[in-house]
Amino acid sequence: MSISRRSFGIGATGLVLGTVAAPWVRNASAEPAPIKIGVINSMSGGLSAYAQEGKPAFDYIIDQINKNGGIKSKDGAKIQLLQADDASQPARTATEARRLITEEKVPLLTGTILSAQMLALTPVLDELKVPTLSIWAGGAKSNYMFSLGYPYDRGYAQSMHDFIVSLRDNDKFPIKTAVMCYSNYEAGQQVNKFLVEKLKASGIEVIGEAPLDTKAQDQTSAMIRIRSLKPDVVTGLVTPRDGILMHQARYNLNYQGSLFVGGTGGYSDLSLWKDLGPEIGKAVLTRNLFGMTGFSAGAKMDSMQKIITELRDVAKLDRIGQGAVQYAQGARVLQQVLENAKSLEPDALLAAFKGFKIPFGDPHLYIAKPKGLQFAEDRLLTDGSAMMIQWMPDQSQEVVFPKEFAQAAPRPKS
Repeated sequence: MSISRRSFGIGATGLVLGTVAAPWVRNASAEPAPIKIGVINSMSGGLSAYAQEGKPAFDYIIDQINKNGGIKSKDGAKIQLLQADDASQPARTATEARRLITEEKVPLLTGTILSAQMLALTPVLDELKVPTLSIWAGGAKSNYMFSLGYPYDRGYAQSMHDFIVSLRDNDKFPIKTAVMCYSNYEAGQQVNKFLVEKLKASGIEVIGEAPLDTKAQDQTSAMIRIRSLKPDVVTGLVTPRDGILMHQARYNLNYQGSLFVGGTGGYSDLSLWKDLGPEIGKAVLTRNLFGMTGFSAGAKMDSMQKIITELRDVAKLDRIGQGAVQYAQGARVLQQVLENAKSLEPDALLAAFKGFKIPFGDPHLYIAKPKGLQFAEDRLLTDGSAMMIQWMPDQSQEVVFPKEFAQAAPRPKS
């Protein structure tokens, strides 16, 4: 269901406090003007699984920041969220961004912003020069966009490649051939290109592809192709919706002949069990399948464990998976950027993004990044690495890679 396009946060009514460059300028007795942030989420449509889980965690962290003194370098100014739903439609992402910037006068944007939405948003950002933090995009084409998503190459492709090679070399899985199975859109295609190159360089023969039509209602034909090719491993980037259809097809065909190694939501999102049901979930998710993720409840990382506890026991969230933790991390990134920015002018915000850093071991580092969080020259995370998990019959996850976060060894092929 769509949420209101207009703000339902706190606001200053009928008060003009000067330019966007210094909205916290005030009289000694007045409250500082709020810092507006436009939030464009995919609360409905095919990509809604990301935002429906993530938005409550994001809103909770922003509320905590406000309750704990707001942005202290800006006289304690509170953050005001102006919410919009793009219904998982890239064109609407661009439309809502333009509205928030030109009508609501937001100096900063954030939200789901997956790869197709990132591409649609780029011309708007380049024209209006508003810095933006994407929670999920694997690329950043605009100089005004930064992303917490996994880079196509050093993130998605490198993480899946490294795990597959580790299965072969360290765990002695017989892996000689691969079929590429990926959601057939911008991110899936880009990741596939890099992953094929890396697998071939490591001596794994790519014997075919089974791209998933993102508009299809069934993925049986793709699974039949995979079964006919009989690869040792099936790998690629798969969205939650495509993953559900792929796993249903695997179940219907009772196909267990290959290892399935992929990311992210289509392999590791908590919504899979709900949509597949426990019978199908247990049959396919717990057998010969490993998923890429930036978060898992059992990972050996103190700050991750603490945010899980807080979101569960204080925020009282029902679903705490990768989406929730990724959004919570986004809120902390924005907090530091706003604290460090000399003003809310675009150049000042860009400089704050470029100088941003949360080191490993910091209590505000929620996702598994051994090198901490900071942005590279391409405005994507310098450390694009991820963890790999295996599902348990009780619907929990065990981290199996890399070793610094691992709880268990990869389950043998059945």
